[in-house]
Amino acid sequence: MDYLKDRQYYEDLYDLHTIEICIDWVKLALKKCKDDKAFSKFPKEDRIRGKNILIELPLYYQKGERYRDKEKTINEWIEKDKIKQDKFDDTKEPNGIFCQECNWAMKLEGKSLHDFSNEPLRILFFFECPNCHKRRGIFDDGTEYKSEPRVCPKCGDELELSYKNENEVSTFAEKCKSCDYKTEDKTDFKLYDERQKKREERKEYLLNKYRKECCLTPEEGEKYISSQTQLKNSIDRIKETERKEADPIYQKARALKKLKVFDMEKLLKETLEKEKYIELSFDKPEITKDVVIPFSVQESDTSRSDYDSQNNLKKLIKKTLEDTNWRLMSDGISQRLGILTGRIRGYENEDDLVKIVKI
Repeated sequence: MDYLKDRQYYEDLYDLHTIEICIDWVKLALKKCKDDKAFSKFPKEDRIRGKNILIELPLYYQKGERYRDKEKTINEWIEKDKIKQDKFDDTKEPNGIFCQECNWAMKLEGKSLHDFSNEPLRILFFFECPNCHKRRGIFDDGTEYKSEPRVCPKCGDELELSYKNENEVSTFAEKCKSCDYKTEDKTDFKLYDERQKKREERKEYLLNKYRKECCLTPEEGEKYISSQTQLKNSIDRIKETERKEADPIYQKARALKKLKVFDMEKLLKETLEKEKYIELSFDKPEITKDVVIPFSVQESDTSRSDYDSQNNLKKLIKKTLEDTNWRLMSDGISQRLGILTGRIRGYENEDDLVKIVKI
């Protein structure tokens, strides 16, 4: 059995589904236009424009989304069939299978893939006794296949089964032993082959006629994905902006004064000198994600204790910078012989400004 096909088989199958989806959508849209009495009253140009909106735009998204899922879906199909093929090809037949009637060693006659969604994937091996011709079905895990008797839906008694094949027509019949229930299922293989041929012809016709129109090329598909990604990002940005504008924290962050170093230095110097902290100076800044600047200032009020001097300066700087994008860093203020040092950090990124507002 060939469960795994060449890739073109899966490409054709996926594209055929895409074509059928597009055709069904066009039929539905045209029917809607035809059945809508109000639509027929519009001028011809408006009707044409309306049809294009109703058909072309949704169809564009249908084609694009089908392209987006194509590679993933085909790979899943291939992987699923590969598992089946490997199971069928590589599973070894059970050894030592003997006839339960005459104890002769049985001969392998064939095998089939036991593939049901509610059961594990298994191989069923068919054995026949060369002596008495009794048959057994053995799964690859050693479990014996047991056929459950079919029962009558009317009275519950066992059904008698019969099968015949004449003139390429197979007939499978069921008849109840106790009541009048019976059923017959016929399969005309000649008719089946004809229908199968027509299905293949229709498949080839649709692929040849509509593949180029309904199935995007890699270039077209990637362009669609790129445009949709950009659209999604734009929508996300708009939503994020709306969310921020409605958030009091973000509003407060936006209201902070975005001071440059010169303005920050001027503000601090004026405030500190009023409180007798003089000779404010800044060292070389450390510029990474933010701007960190070491500073030093002298205590001119020698009556203040070291503790009061440090604590007062810390509070003063925090209050002065409270409404700005600058903050005293967590390592605080150090002092030696009337020289007080520390570091301040300047923030530019909006998310960082939100964080300092929350603190």
